[in-house]
Amino acid sequence: MKTEMRKELKTGILFFAIFNLINFFAKNIISELPVLHFILGGLVGLALCQIIIGILPETTYLKLKNLKKIL
Repeated sequence: MKTEMRKELKTGILFFAIFNLINFFAKNIISELPVLHFILGGLVGLALCQIIIGILPETTYLKLKNLKKIL
């Protein structure tokens, strides 16, 4: 079994950490800015998608990767 993390999982965790940092600092300073909430929502959505792709079993991951090459 492979013990290394995939790059999708690493980037997902990085995006989620960035989301948490921005959310922590922006909560008290600029909490009423709708554009910030939109950007943070997109960032956390991207992070969750990357994390889900990163933790897929190897066979499913390879099928998804091949499907991506076809499209």
